[in-house]
Amino acid sequence: MSDLKRILVVDDDRQVLRYLTELLQEAGYDTVSCERFLDAKGMLATSRPDLLLTDLRLGAYNGPQLAILARERHPGLPVIVLTGYEDPTLRDEATRAGASFLVKPVPRAILIEAVQKALAGGPVAE
Repeated sequence: MSDLKRILVVDDDRQVLRYLTELLQEAGYDTVSCERFLDAKGMLATSRPDLLLTDLRLGAYNGPQLAILARERHPGLPVIVLTGYEDPTLRDEATRAGASFLVKPVPRAILIEAVQKALAGGPVAE
């Protein structure tokens, strides 16, 4: 049985999704990737990842909405919301949803460190 931590990665930008997935796989994580909110919602209904890493904007939906769904189904699930928009309101929304908030572009080392901290149950600092 594998001890790899499974990360659900959600981003509606295919190129960003591929980059994040490859980066996390290179760092030794098992990844599941979804381009759409509804696909990620379906994944969360059938399995529990060790971490949810999601983009803020997901078409008609958003990352904090997905974080709320994820944490309702899987209490205590760590969530990191990534965004290209530094906005205090969006940050507050993500925080209220129980998620950490990182502004893109996030350097590789910072993202891996944030993932490690979130998986360990600690706060994710920018």
